[in-house]
Amino acid sequence: MNFQSSNLSSSLALPPGNLGLPWIGQKQKVFKNPQNFMEEVYQKYGPVSKTRFLGKNFIYFQGYEAIKFVLTNENKYFTYSQIWRNYQKIFGQNDITILAGKEHRDRQKVLAKTIKSKSLNNYINIILDLSNSYFLKWMNFDYVDLYSEIDNYTLDLVLKLLLGIDYASQSEINNYLKDMRSGLNTIPLAFPWTKLGRALKSKNKLFNQFEEIIFRRKKENHFGSDVLGILLTVQEKMNQELTAREIAEQMVNLLSLGRKELSSALSSFLILTSEHLDVLKLLKIEKEKLDISETLSLDKFKKMVYLEQVIKEVLRLAPPVSGGLRQVTEDCSFQGFRIPKGWHVYYYISSVLQDPEIYKKPEIFNPERFNSTNAEDKKKPLCYIPFGGGARECIGKEFAYLVIKIFISALLDNCSWKFKENQDLTINKFPVARPAHPIEVCFTPK
Repeated sequence: MNFQSSNLSSSLALPPGNLGLPWIGQKQKVFKNPQNFMEEVYQKYGPVSKTRFLGKNFIYFQGYEAIKFVLTNENKYFTYSQIWRNYQKIFGQNDITILAGKEHRDRQKVLAKTIKSKSLNNYINIILDLSNSYFLKWMNFDYVDLYSEIDNYTLDLVLKLLLGIDYASQSEINNYLKDMRSGLNTIPLAFPWTKLGRALKSKNKLFNQFEEIIFRRKKENHFGSDVLGILLTVQEKMNQELTAREIAEQMVNLLSLGRKELSSALSSFLILTSEHLDVLKLLKIEKEKLDISETLSLDKFKKMVYLEQVIKEVLRLAPPVSGGLRQVTEDCSFQGFRIPKGWHVYYYISSVLQDPEIYKKPEIFNPERFNSTNAEDKKKPLCYIPFGGGARECIGKEFAYLVIKIFISALLDNCSWKFKENQDLTINKFPVARPAHPIEVCFTPK
């Protein structure tokens, strides 16, 4: 047996590893190249290892069995951990990411109902129209900055779908979000000239703007068909009234996570497929075989089997979620090592998604690994987790897949793309998969 619960023998050793200097720990190595650091400690110490980071004791879990142990013991041995010192001050006390136990499950249940499959068909034309408008804009330039443009697109899209806000990338919202992120791990002094002070000022402006929209909707007889409207309808039916501030916090959370994951996935798709023209050719052939008179819908996308395989392979090689943070709530053990209560845990998703015992030649871009014959992602439970897994798997996963499919489908219909020569197309995986350097790309009409 790999693990046992509390009442452990005091003779059990901590996992191997290097705690580094007091308080500082391994900070310098982690910040210099976190991806290399995680791979090095996995090679050196195995599936569990200890270190110290930002004054906190950590245990890294890597590989299939280790990560499955964490994900299947949520709320038993582990709960969510938020290491950024100012997170709750900036993003709120009721953000779903920091709730635990029954409170987390209840909130997740409400939010999941707002973005379930039945609701997604309502968003298809909005996603399609915005995608096409961005393609037209990009084709007017010789080159555009890939990640910057994708990030503007996802901000516009997510806020349109969440709250009905048009052209958010042209407003102050983006600056508010940047200020809020910059204050997460700074000195906790909220003076006007400090990063935390600016973060809280921007937080209040953003939350006030969202709350005004929420108050206005509540006064209307028709809540609307965007995510906010559906959430207001759902909570009314479920008799789970959320305050305007609680709803605003959930909207900010969905915005922050949804935008980050979509920007990551879309930019990674463009980069990875540009190196595999045979894959793009097969995608276009599949698209041309579809009935053009058939209305674009979830059912139509289900027929695009190869597109699904390509997206899965992109997300396997460049997962939008690099890993997960947890805190140990009860002493336990894994493979003979003590996992002490109070320590923090980080699990690294790529250590599963590129496990050669699960994925054949994992370094190779090969969408065929996901066809019905190979089905490598079905070999074991929780072996395909690009959006995390277990009780805290991203609730917007299906929504993200829909956006990615519509964006790619429209892209294939409208234009081709080519990267400027001699550019470094490396994708960094921390803290989210994104280009390591600015990348310029040219979009031309099909």
